[in-house]
Amino acid sequence: MNEKILLVDDELLLLDSLRRELSLQYDIDTAESGIEGLEKISKNGPYCVVVSDFRMPKMDGIKFLTRTMETAPNTVRIMLTGNADLPIAVDAINQGQIFRFLSKPCSGKLLTQSLDAGIRQYQLVMAEKELLENTLKESISMLTEMLAIVNPKAYGRALRIRQLVIQIIKELQIANGWQYEMAAALSQLGWITFSQQMLDKIENKQTFNASEAVIFSNHPFTAGKLIKNIPRLELVTKVIVGQDRSIDDLCLDPAYPELYAVDLGSHILKICIDYDQLMLQGLRHDQILTKLQSTHNLYLPEVLNSLSGLHSYHPTANEQQIEEITLKELEVGMLMVEPIMNIFGDMLVTKNTQITASILIKLLGLYSNTNTLVEPLKIVRDVKSESRQ
Repeated sequence: MNEKILLVDDELLLLDSLRRELSLQYDIDTAESGIEGLEKISKNGPYCVVVSDFRMPKMDGIKFLTRTMETAPNTVRIMLTGNADLPIAVDAINQGQIFRFLSKPCSGKLLTQSLDAGIRQYQLVMAEKELLENTLKESISMLTEMLAIVNPKAYGRALRIRQLVIQIIKELQIANGWQYEMAAALSQLGWITFSQQMLDKIENKQTFNASEAVIFSNHPFTAGKLIKNIPRLELVTKVIVGQDRSIDDLCLDPAYPELYAVDLGSHILKICIDYDQLMLQGLRHDQILTKLQSTHNLYLPEVLNSLSGLHSYHPTANEQQIEEITLKELEVGMLMVEPIMNIFGDMLVTKNTQITASILIKLLGLYSNTNTLVEPLKIVRDVKSESRQ
């Protein structure tokens, strides 16, 4: 096993003893205080397991493990102490969310068993993270690319909303922000049920009839139905379904963490959708923020303020040189500065869409041997969203 383990204790003799005893089996690092432990986690981490004494000067083990949980949430935390009374154990479990609570003196066998169990737990956590951040995201990416093929307008809208959500996640430092990002990417999935007549009305800014208005208002619920059976997307589904809810209908009190996590995501999504709608009306970034901020009590100020540093959906698109190319020169990763159209007036790919493999394959398959695509195409090269950096 080569995963790193950090031992934190102010008793130097004990640290030296543990290092000698364990270094043949594990990659051991030590710290003589909670403050030094946090510094090592910051500079030398990640550690798969951190073992801490309880009684240490300046920062006790509970405070240290609580800070460790905040800065390195995937690290497994173990407390080793000679003060094994019930209140300490309860505080350690509740505040530091420890994996094991061991009493001094602790046998070498029990300690190694606990470390092995901690390493296995860390490996499970990282495997879960790998699933969520890679495998699941790739699956969802395929779903959004299908949306791009079936309904490029909805895909472009979702892409723009997602970029706004990424900005908010970054500025507010939201934990597990991938769920909000994924909700944004899938938020317009219900548009695949819209008829061509509805899509034309959206494109031409025409009013829906009564039945069309109902279908449009239900698109968040349609999207929710399409993804509700995908494992680990329970919160994502709830965020999407609630994207049109007003702030008065939400629980935005952190004292109720489960409701708060869902409703904050829905509120962020609504703000980004409203921002996007104003952008489509031709308003500039500063005008959009002023208009949203002027509608008192409709949006959380801290969420709106997190968008203040955003100058455009694709700041790099304004900085890089716009090129005119043919379809055969189009590549994955290029950003469309203008929509891709065919000679019949159909929009195939919206403005501000980053070309994916699925989009490119479809375009080449349908138009590479015909003269029905409007060329040249206007693009900028190698535009990377925040999520790819």
